[in-house]
Amino acid sequence: MATAVVVRFQPPSTAIYSPKLNGTGFHGITAHSSVSAKYTAAPPVSCKLHESKDFAVPRRNAMALILSGFVFSQANYPHNAAFAQPVEFREYIDNFDGYSFMYPYNWIRVRGAGADIFFRDPYVLDENVMVEISSPSSSYYKSVQDLGSPEEAGKKVLKQYLTEFMSTRLGVRRESSILTTSSKVASDGKLYYVVEVNIKSYANNNELAVMPENRVARLEWDRRYLSVLGVENNQLYELRLQTPEKSFLEEESDIRRVMDSFRVNKIAA
Repeated sequence: MATAVVVRFQPPSTAIYSPKLNGTGFHGITAHSSVSAKYTAAPPVSCKLHESKDFAVPRRNAMALILSGFVFSQANYPHNAAFAQPVEFREYIDNFDGYSFMYPYNWIRVRGAGADIFFRDPYVLDENVMVEISSPSSSYYKSVQDLGSPEEAGKKVLKQYLTEFMSTRLGVRRESSILTTSSKVASDGKLYYVVEVNIKSYANNNELAVMPENRVARLEWDRRYLSVLGVENNQLYELRLQTPEKSFLEEESDIRRVMDSFRVNKIAA
């Protein structure tokens, strides 16, 4: 009987990686980090060839079987195991300016963005979170209710966004709407306003065309902007979170966690 080659694959092993990140201080600002994440390494394949007389396989086909088995195992293994893991968060605490919030642990800090603090998703560049604070010398807020009702605050927030995104390009058109406005008393006993708006930007594909039918508007971007407003230290604090509308539908629970975590704190004299 012909000599046979039997291919046996050992079960893939699993590697666990648990990073530990230490807190870092920035000029009176203390960033506390707490991360616990697990990443599953790509499974190694171990092949053993044994001589047997039970089942005949031509020797020249043995490597083809090994290769096909390896490709099959890789096709059924997640290409990016990190996305299969639950999102972990860090807490950012600014003791100098008096606020704190949670943000996804893999977001990176961007300096020089014009806000008091700015973090951005390194993969979805249109997704970010920032905090803006009114000037301590020109603002005397006692409560977030100084902005009026949540609906009135929503109109002010939307107006501010549209002013910031004003464009001088020909053929640019913006559509905007206030999705929701609400108020809440958080666990710290303070009143916060929550505002959500949607803004779409359209631009003509040929803005210099003479005939109107040659100037076709196309959607450039469709984003959701979420703001949480709070008052402390006679200042107005605003957490602003921006995300593409399609990303919001996939990540709403994580985005809500960031928003719900925002707190304004009394600055020690």
